[in-house]
Amino acid sequence: MRLKWLHFLDKFRFAWYLMLYGLAAALAPLFRSRSAYRQLWLLSERGNDARDNGLCLFQYIRKYHPEVNVRYVISDDSVDRSRVAAVGPIIRYRSFSHYLALVLSEVKISTHVVGYTPDTYFFTLLERAGKIPGKRVLLQHGITVNDMPFYYYSNTRPDLYVCAVRREYEYIKQRFGHPEGVVRLLGFCRYDRLPRVYEPKQRGRKILLMPTWRFHMEGYTADRFLESPWYHAWQGLLKSERLNRLLQENGDELVFYPHIEMQRYLEYFRAEYPTMRVLDFQTAYVPDLLRDTDLLVTDFSSVHADYAYMGKSLIYYQFDREEYRRSHLKQGYFDYEKDGFGEIVDTEEAAIGSIVRIIQKNYVREELYGRRAEQFFTIHDQKNCERNYEAIASLLKENG
Repeated sequence: MRLKWLHFLDKFRFAWYLMLYGLAAALAPLFRSRSAYRQLWLLSERGNDARDNGLCLFQYIRKYHPEVNVRYVISDDSVDRSRVAAVGPIIRYRSFSHYLALVLSEVKISTHVVGYTPDTYFFTLLERAGKIPGKRVLLQHGITVNDMPFYYYSNTRPDLYVCAVRREYEYIKQRFGHPEGVVRLLGFCRYDRLPRVYEPKQRGRKILLMPTWRFHMEGYTADRFLESPWYHAWQGLLKSERLNRLLQENGDELVFYPHIEMQRYLEYFRAEYPTMRVLDFQTAYVPDLLRDTDLLVTDFSSVHADYAYMGKSLIYYQFDREEYRRSHLKQGYFDYEKDGFGEIVDTEEAAIGSIVRIIQKNYVREELYGRRAEQFFTIHDQKNCERNYEAIASLLKENG
């Protein structure tokens, strides 16, 4: 009964989106000459955040190309709104202006598939049907290392698909089915802001626990979540007495920040000691977390690449590798055993042991993982934003 009710609500919601989109299309000629919509570049991440490649590109365009009419889509209640407003003009997420901008903008840019729209699921269907006008740009959120069918041409059709490293570029170009010239090796805008060399500290280091999410756990009840291996694995580290003693002895701290899709379960995590903290999306800013911490413990999160790019140590805590491959994402070109930037562990004891070894080395990365990172990252300059901007501008020149 509940599923039928939810299905009905989805139909009602989609009908509402279609009505507003149709109305915006009908009224668009009345607004086309207004300055807010003239030659508009529409930019976003997911509509409620600004802490990724989207924000970095927005900042670059506003600083170096003020002649471009670029506007950022973000909700009024987003904790990142003031950060965006300090840079340039905003379009309120899901407002009627948002629908008008979707119709009238000459280029739409986002870190996520149709993230510039009022609803990603519904407007993905319209994109496949060719019903979203203008050029569309996928900046990406993280470096793709897995096989990701929802990024295939059959599921999303951007005019420009940005890659950050050559192996990723070659894999996507060969496997995902996009037309020639769509997939481009340009580098991620946010990498312009990342330091390339890690400078060790004597005390006050921070360990970041940052796991990614799982498709199969979506919609879990509280009871089912509390029984899951995912919960027990990460909560186990947060209550480890051995890890607490280690942090105390070295004057260090541990912070836990799970993927945004898992933040709905954050209330069930408890940091048992003063040396540990649980952080949420509202108060933690991911770019700062990556820059200000000294060791990353993750599972399969794409932030492992950012960390490796900065020359820092990391650990892969892959306690559910078989389930992850079966229920979440299949392996792509990247083999964690051969290509990974840190040790792979699958038990709590092994994870803590790996942390101990890295602390004993003053958090300095092992040479093996440094060599792998040097081979993986093919772009080492700070011109990623510039390349992304020029590629987007070239798209528009193709239209005359």
